[in-house]
Amino acid sequence: NSYILLSDRAFNDHSRFLTSLPMVVLLELGLIYLPILLHAGLGLAVIYRGDNNFTSYGMFRNWMFFLQRLSGILALAFIVTHSYTTRIQSYLGGTEVTATAMRERLADPFWFWFYFAGIVLTVFHFSNGLWSFLITWGITVSRKAQQVSGALTMGFFVAMGLWGIRILLQFN
Repeated sequence: NSYILLSDRAFNDHSRFLTSLPMVVLLELGLIYLPILLHAGLGLAVIYRGDNNFTSYGMFRNWMFFLQRLSGILALAFIVTHSYTTRIQSYLGGTEVTATAMRERLADPFWFWFYFAGIVLTVFHFSNGLWSFLITWGITVSRKAQQVSGALTMGFFVAMGLWGIRILLQFN
């Protein structure tokens, strides 16, 4: 998607290149869709088993725990919708995903704001999940390490969120 920042032609050429790769469907299934489905399945199991206590304690990390689960559900809805309305429909219909097609879709305020929210939620989910991963795997054990990783991952959230919004605005 970042190729749109260069030009419509660069975006279209790269999109065409990616969709013309040998065994592209197998690559997408194995490297994109299957990992996302596994992550979503595990995430939904964690949500189902989880004990949200953010209303009882109100601590920052309890809220982040809750927001991680909420953003995961909403990000999943965004990813499924985006994948279906772009790649899957283009594959089934034999059409290309072009800068013009994306620009036409995003001209509709519903789709623009849907993508805006989807980008922010997905980047938040990834960034906050990275923070949790660092703790869960014992990489950031001390309080100071957790504070530093929290600042770095939220900095990453801001940077990548702005990058994603910049790309979205280029289509507008």
